Amino acid sequence: MSDGRAIRAFFAIELEPGARAAVCDVLGALCKASGGESVHWVRQEALHVTLRFLGNVDPSQLAPLAQAVGAEVSGLSPIAMTLGAARLFPSPRRPRVVALEVGPEAELAGLAAAVERGTEACGFEPENRPFRSHLTLGRIKQGRGPDVSAAGVPAGTAASVESVVLFQSELQRSGAKYTPLERMRLGGAPVHP
Repeated sequence: MSDGRAIRAFFAIELEPGARAAVCDVLGALCKASGGESVHWVRQEALHVTLRFLGNVDPSQLAPLAQAVGAEVSGLSPIAMTLGAARLFPSPRRPRVVALEVGPEAELAGLAAAVERGTEACGFEPENRPFRSHLTLGRIKQGRGPDVSAAGVPAGTAASVESVVLFQSELQRSGAKYTPLERMRLGGAPVHP
């Protein structure tokens, strides 16, 4: 970061260990399912729920971004995020992404809106796409992907969302590597990793 080169960054929810294990079970089953070979699957350590993708950011903007987003989310209560069924997006007829549903939609949309307010306060253009809560499992390279009709985490699986993380994304041949840069607590101040 010290050489001033832009950093590819985004805000997201990091999964706690129990939720990550449940998602990894689904991911493993879908990888082995018929059609699973046509998907570029997300690595287990890279699983997250994106709240706001930023793109290339000057390193000098990172601290102000964390501070502005931290101020916006500090008034929000932690969220009991539920994990649900696997789905194909944007539609089963023309799928591009395999994802898990996450909820509750209203609370997660409120969290994403708080992150959006913080990024706009730092001069970022407003996000033009509506927030759609999901957890990406893989991107379909070709074909229709696996049958996801019976896939999903066990009913009642939840994860406590107590912070938002500002991640650095580094594109590598083996897939993107995500490094947490800052954590902003809901109902609290920014904390360093």
